[in-house]
Amino acid sequence: MKYLIFDTGPIISLTMAGMLTTLEKLKGVFDGEFILTPSVKFEVIDRPSKIKKYKLESIQVQNLIDKGIFKMSTEFVTDQKLDSETKKILKTTNGIIRETNGGKKVTIIHKGEASCLAFSNLCKADNVIVVDERTTRLITEAPRNLEKLIEKKVHMKVSATLSLLEGYKKYKFIRSSELLYIAFKKDLLGMKKNKDLLDALLYAVKFNGAAISVQEIEEMKRLV
Repeated sequence: MKYLIFDTGPIISLTMAGMLTTLEKLKGVFDGEFILTPSVKFEVIDRPSKIKKYKLESIQVQNLIDKGIFKMSTEFVTDQKLDSETKKILKTTNGIIRETNGGKKVTIIHKGEASCLAFSNLCKADNVIVVDERTTRLITEAPRNLEKLIEKKVHMKVSATLSLLEGYKKYKFIRSSELLYIAFKKDLLGMKKNKDLLDALLYAVKFNGAAISVQEIEEMKRLV
C-alpha cells in the first residue's frame, strides 16, 4: 500500500485555483490511498463549513471523502496513536528554534502539518506528504536554511538546534504544483496540452498559497 498524505495548504491551493477535481483524476491513476488526518479535515471541512465565505469549498472537499477519493487516517491508524505521535512531533519540532533575546520558542509547524508527519511515521508503508508550506519541507530538505527563513518571518535573530532534526530526513514531500504537473504530463486535465496551460496551472496555485518560485515554474516548463 502507498499513501499520499495531504496537508491543509495544497487542498486550499487547488480548491481556490478551481482544480480540486484534478485530485479525483489523479486518484484514478495512483496505486494507493489519499489520506486526510482529523486535524487536516478540521481545517479544510469542519471549520470552514461554519463560515459562509468558505462553506462551498468545504462541501467540495467533503464530497471527495464521500466518493472515496480521500480516506480518513482513522481507517489505518487509531486517532489515539496519531494524536500521541502528533504531540511528540509538535514538542520536538517547535523546540528547534528560539529567539536569541529571551529564548522564546518559535512555532515552526502547526497541528495539521504535524499530524501528517505523525501518520507518515505510523502507517508502515511507502508514503509522500503533500505540503505547500516551505517551512515544513525545509525540515527535511534543507534544515540549515530553516534558521534564515524563520528570521525573515519573525523579523528578529534566532538560534537553531538542528541536531533535533536528525530523525526527520526520512520524510518525502510533494507540492500541489507538482501534482498539477503530473496531471498535465498524464493528460488528465481535459484541456489542450501546451506550455500556456502549464504556466497557468502553476501560477494559479502559486497565487493561492503554494510556495513555488518563478524560477521553479520556468524549470518545470522547460521539462515539457
